Amino acid sequence: MKKFILFLLFSNFIFSQDIPSENYFWEFNYLNENGMEAVIGVKNCYIRQDASSNSQLLDSLQIGNKIKVIKNTTENLNIKGLNLSWVEIEYSKNNQIKTGFLWKGFIAVGSTTKENTTFLTTIDAKFSKKIKQEDTEYEGEFYRISVKAMDTKSQIISEKSFSKQLSESHYFQNSTTGSWGLKNVANVYRISFSGQACGIPTYHYYFGWNGKDFLLLPEKYDVGDAGVFYHTEEFVFPKEKGGQPNTIIKNITEAENKDDNSENYTFLVTKSIEYYSWDGKNFKLIRSKKLKPYLEKED
Repeated sequence: MKKFILFLLFSNFIFSQDIPSENYFWEFNYLNENGMEAVIGVKNCYIRQDASSNSQLLDSLQIGNKIKVIKNTTENLNIKGLNLSWVEIEYSKNNQIKTGFLWKGFIAVGSTTKENTTFLTTIDAKFSKKIKQEDTEYEGEFYRISVKAMDTKSQIISEKSFSKQLSESHYFQNSTTGSWGLKNVANVYRISFSGQACGIPTYHYYFGWNGKDFLLLPEKYDVGDAGVFYHTEEFVFPKEKGGQPNTIIKNITEAENKDDNSENYTFLVTKSIEYYSWDGKNFKLIRSKKLKPYLEKED
């Protein structure tokens, strides 16, 4: 699959093109004059007078504390493989507005609140390990990711960590929905990592929430390169149209252009369906089927 890397530069983006790629997980790389709201994602972290770990310690903040990122800096610090910049922040403490500098990795990449529960995601580490695939072996780059649920007092109710290869998919989004008819699930927390160029996948990870624990659900991804190929995956949950009780259905579509010389695209389309059982705690792939391929023309 072809990959084209596109760098989008904004007038208020102060980093150079050499910025370590993991910085892009945090959307406040692009700031306006009003700054951007964010949430502390770790149990405890320190505020410094300047953008350096050797600078004077001013204060500390805890998970769930709300802050405003008012300025990016070009000063970086590597912790657990994450080469991230320092940011200048504004926060309220003891009825006073204060400012200081904070290492970006202490801030959640995203958060959302549903009823009395706040869900947030942190990027905890970056590491490499060898991967064997058929007859080849290569060094793979992984990120350690955590999803956390907090109550109204910012106490952690539950936390789940996992490692994933994200390629160039460094743009984060999160959302919370209802149960979609899943047994023993009150809400579903979904996080996504996407790219901003052709050929870079978008990964979606789903977590059921029962009020006490995260429940792992199937994941999916989408990728495409205009006029060359596309791969899409769509879920059908029990309460959705075409849904089945205690079952998660995944519809998979793959298409490849078979006529590179024509002005019009002719895709060979292959579809398949996967069926996952759901017992209220775990999912299991129970069957799959492939449909007959067909040609699809696009103008």
